[in-house]
Order: sequence, then structure tokens, then C-alpha cells
Amino acid sequence: MNQSAQLGDNVTGIGSSSSRAEEMQQGMENFPPTSVGTREGAGKVRVQYAKEGHPVGSIPKPVEVKAKIKSAVGAGASPGLMDKLGQRLAFERTGTRLYEALISKLEAYGTFEGGPDREQLLEILNEEHLHFTDLEQMMLTLGGDPTAVTPSANLASVATEGVLKLVTDPRTSLLQSLEGILVAELVDSDGWLMLRTTAKSQGLADLVSVCEKAEGDEQRHLALVRSWLLAGTASG
Repeated sequence: MNQSAQLGDNVTGIGSSSSRAEEMQQGMENFPPTSVGTREGAGKVRVQYAKEGHPVGSIPKPVEVKAKIKSAVGAGASPGLMDKLGQRLAFERTGTRLYEALISKLEAYGTFEGGPDREQLLEILNEEHLHFTDLEQMMLTLGGDPTAVTPSANLASVATEGVLKLVTDPRTSLLQSLEGILVAELVDSDGWLMLRTTAKSQGLADLVSVCEKAEGDEQRHLALVRSWLLAGTASG
């Protein structure tokens, strides 16, 4: 499959049928909106809904942990850190699935000059999965439940839904799928930085070490994805 965009019968723009555009404009004049609402009015409704709404979620209460573990981690992590820890868990889970889908694209469509090979993608997939298992263990150590969906985990799932749809769409090529991977890797890098900063402020040295290792991995992933995209774009 050709990885670059091709000329085709795209008729989504007005330029492909100016007469139809005129008819559409005439239709808008003949059938104006039936409501008197405005953008400002819509904004007021959103504000009202926000004031009456409920939080996205909550942090589960700490589970009982052994005294030996309690003495090792002190008083434990704050609810805010547990929320971000849950977010990282959700994101790394999705990251693993993204690279699984990307390998499928490679097998279906092949790569391109300067693009990734299967071994490179598999290495990143395994690292993403290792990040997830490391976070899972840290969550358990701190008395949390790695299966719980925290508020920030919920937000991460919603935010990455579009990227997952892009990469798993059978119509997108490997190169096009890498556009979505770039979005995920950019967010991933900053996510680890925020978690590390919070963990450091609370004296959680083991979690800081996990974050530092993951940050190094993610910076390498990001550099690779950028190089693959640049190579694919240049060749197109």
C-alpha cells in the first residue's frame, strides 16, 4: 500500500461543485434556524449544566496494607497522586494497545523507507507494558486499587479515544497511524514528568525511580516516532 496521500474522487469540498454550493446557500436562506438561540446562550447553558453536574469520579479509599509496607512508604500517597497514578495506568494500558495495533498495520501494509520495522515496534510495545506493570505494583504498594478508574484515568481514556480509533481504523496506513501515535507520545512524556514531580514532593523515592526510567523510554519513543514521520512525509 502506498503510504502517502493520493489523488482521488474527493467531492467533500465546495470547489468540486460550485452550483451545488449555490443551491445549499439558497436552502439556508429559505429555511433559516427555527430557534433564536445564540452562541452566548449556548455558553450559558453549559455553565448551568457544569454548576449542577457531579465530579468526573473519586479516588477509592486506601485498601488495607501490611504493616511492613506501611513502614516502608510512610503515611502513603495523597489522593491527588493516586489520581495521577491511576491516570498513568490507564494511559500505559492504552499505549500498549496502540502499539499492538501499529504492528498489525505494519504487517498489513508494510513499512516505508526510513520507517519502523517490527522489532522496533515490538520493543516499544514491551516497554509500554512494563511501564504498566511497574505502575500496577506501585499502586498496590501504596494501598491503591489498580483496577479502579480514577477521575484523571477517566479523562485520559476519553482523551485518547480518538487516537485509538485512528490507529485501529482499517483504512489508515502505517504512516497515517503514526500521526496518532505522535499525539499519544507527546502527552505520555509530560504525564510522566508530572507524576515524577508529585512523587518527589511526597518523598516517594521508589515511584520517582519508576518515573525516571519511563521518562527516558518515552523520550526515545518520541524521537523514533518523529524520525519515522519525517522520513515518511519526505518520501511522499
